[in-house]
Parts: sequence; C-alpha cells; structure tokens
Amino acid sequence: MFVTSKAPMWEDRFVPWEEQPLTLGTPHHGFFYPDPLGFWAEVRRWATIIVSTVEPSWRTDEALSVTMLLHVGDDARRLSRALELARPRVMVFFDETAWQASGIDVHRRDAHHIPDPHRESQFYEGFWSVTRDGVLVGKSPHHPAAHKLYRRDDIDHYLRSAPL
Repeated sequence: MFVTSKAPMWEDRFVPWEEQPLTLGTPHHGFFYPDPLGFWAEVRRWATIIVSTVEPSWRTDEALSVTMLLHVGDDARRLSRALELARPRVMVFFDETAWQASGIDVHRRDAHHIPDPHRESQFYEGFWSVTRDGVLVGKSPHHPAAHKLYRRDDIDHYLRSAPL
C-alpha cells in the first residue's frame, strides 16, 4: 500500500476522469490514466520493483493487482480504515506529512539517503522498518511526483532494499 497526503490530480484534456468503484484483485483504471507529469508511471514502476523482490516473474499488471494507493489528506482515519480493511503487509509513505499523520510506531529504522542530483551535499532520507505486528513500513526519500529530483538508480536501490 502506498500512502500520500497529496491530493490526486486527474486531469487530461483528451481523456476525462470517470469516477469508478474501487477494485480488488485487478488494477484500478486510475493506475493507467494518462499522466503528463509522470506520477502514475513512477507509481507503477515502484509497485513492480517492490513486488518483484518477492515475485520476480510478476508483470506490472500483476503487481498492480496487489497494490493500493491511499490518499489520506489530513484525515488519519482514512489510514486506520484502510489498514483494517486491506491488512497490508507492506506500506510505503510517499511524503513526510503522511508518515507523521499516521502515528504508526516502528521500533527500528534502517535509514537510506539519496543524493540530490542537482545540488551537491543535499541528501533526502527515507527508511524501512517493521511494526510490532510485522508490517514492513517505508518512508520514501522522495515523492514519485518529484521524479526529476532523484536519479532512477538511487530510488530503485531504496525500493529493492525493502527487507521482504
């Protein structure tokens, strides 16, 4: 499950967004919505990398069938409800705001630092940890919408380092 506090932006001049029910076991059509900023392309790529650490033969569509993107905004109850219903084994928080609002308690953090490719000596920190219930929790060093602010190899290394 990916978690973000940032509101989704579904706008395309040629393909209007059509609200459809949530799906379970098949990728939601939103995962394939046109994406001029590259956010959804990065989400699909991240999901495939994480799932492939456990199931190397799975394709993107198979990885997305077990992936959820949750927009929590400023309402932590959304996360509580999603955890109750979906019972994820892996959660990745895209931004610090979503992580802080979650209130999730982790007992140890394995920090990962990703350099900024445009500013020397600037690093972004993420981590992997495990809750007392055994759920793997990550806080990404970057939000996928900021994919121009990190090198692909650096974020791929972070994603593949998930201790699954």
